[in-house]
Amino acid sequence: MTTRTDTLVIGAGAAGLFCALRWAEHGSVTLVEAGPDAGNPLPRWGLYDYVLPEAHYYRYTDSGTGQAIPQGRGLGGGSTVNSAAALRGQPWCYDGWQVPGWSWADCLEGFRAIESDQQYPDAAYHGADGLIPITRLEPGPLDAAVFDWCGTAGYPPADDHNAPGALGYGVWTTNRRDGGRWGTWAGVVPAARRAGVRICPDTAAGRLVFDGTRCTGADVTGPDGPERITAGRVIVCAGAYGSPALLMRSGIGPEPALARLGAEPVSVLPGVGANLMDHPWCLLDVDVTDPALIEARPVSGALLRYELDAARGEHVEAEIFPWQTRPYDLASPPTRVSFTAALMAPRSRGRFELTPAGPELHVGHLAADADAADMAEIVATTAELLESLAKDGLITIGEDAWWRPGGDLAAACRATVSSYHHHSGTCRMGDPGAPGTVVGPDLAVLGTSGLSVADSSVMPVIPRANTNLASMMIGFRSGDAIPA
Repeated sequence: MTTRTDTLVIGAGAAGLFCALRWAEHGSVTLVEAGPDAGNPLPRWGLYDYVLPEAHYYRYTDSGTGQAIPQGRGLGGGSTVNSAAALRGQPWCYDGWQVPGWSWADCLEGFRAIESDQQYPDAAYHGADGLIPITRLEPGPLDAAVFDWCGTAGYPPADDHNAPGALGYGVWTTNRRDGGRWGTWAGVVPAARRAGVRICPDTAAGRLVFDGTRCTGADVTGPDGPERITAGRVIVCAGAYGSPALLMRSGIGPEPALARLGAEPVSVLPGVGANLMDHPWCLLDVDVTDPALIEARPVSGALLRYELDAARGEHVEAEIFPWQTRPYDLASPPTRVSFTAALMAPRSRGRFELTPAGPELHVGHLAADADAADMAEIVATTAELLESLAKDGLITIGEDAWWRPGGDLAAACRATVSSYHHHSGTCRMGDPGAPGTVVGPDLAVLGTSGLSVADSSVMPVIPRANTNLASMMIGFRSGDAIPA
């Protein structure tokens, strides 16, 4: 069966839903998503649970460490399975991309357009009318104790972590409504349906279809079987792993990878799958002495953001924050709290490869010695906070805590590090003449026509923040590049 649409969007995640909504202003749009649509209206568990049914996850594995790397699947993608953390990153994150049309001033307009900020709607750097509500919850008792330590340690307060240049301690900015996660599944799907977007869940894109180097559609398989969707333009929004995989299967990528897959080359681009980035974190697990000190509201309380050795001028940013473990690990005791030490400006890079046997991820956390040293410094600061809380009788620390003095802390961090799940960069945007570039500033895939990528995979450098809002912004701004 063959159907026709003006625009075909592949992937209905944080970026894809905004992308489809924007392009619906300019003609018919079909949006295909390999994962499920759990219902309309949303079931309560889709808003409030943090362990979702298995159909809502992709299960990848880091080939170097064996660690599980889950990714969101289904309408909303990662914005449906995450903690509703809504940080933008700093102005220098986007200015540092050095891509025309993607400076901080350019991206700010996208951020403002997608949000309705509940506390600062009148601020010049916030939006009041977007589909994603941004809010800050009141701190709980443990959060207040963390803030007391931060103030004593000399960190400044930050009332709004999304204010340009904000650093210090304050409550998280989150995308929530009535306490529930309000990502693109909740916030954008209804608007996309009203705009006439044809949403096709449980429909996987097998490969893109080309006439020479012009992309004319995709072969997909849905509940009713195989279908060829032809389109005037195709925009891939399948995420940092799904997007490079689809490109490679379709003849776009490194020549050795295409040969292994038996894919007829359309555009040989060595950068497809390279430049994989993620924020590494180390978890310091403790127990509160009184369960009333914590609330089951993951990543909504205290957040400390600061820079390491600011005199270096490198903006090496860190995050420290607590979260109740049990909503993500139902076997954890109700007293368990994971204090996170996260490096938000990593130098290490990994790669995504697609082989006939399937995907291979090499995330490369702390591969750079400088990253390991920075992580050790962040963990040491987190340990100081924990010792203070323990001295005040608020928490207990296990005798065998991996971060306590007595060994090589950088090596211990490398043995403990895991993923913050902000994978990005595998279809890098940049100068079309630069090695490793996959898409130009207009998001068009080099060496092709009629084909673009618009999701976290195009980020040249990972922002110093959770990538949820940035992915939405990229999907939204894909609609700015309207062809003549």
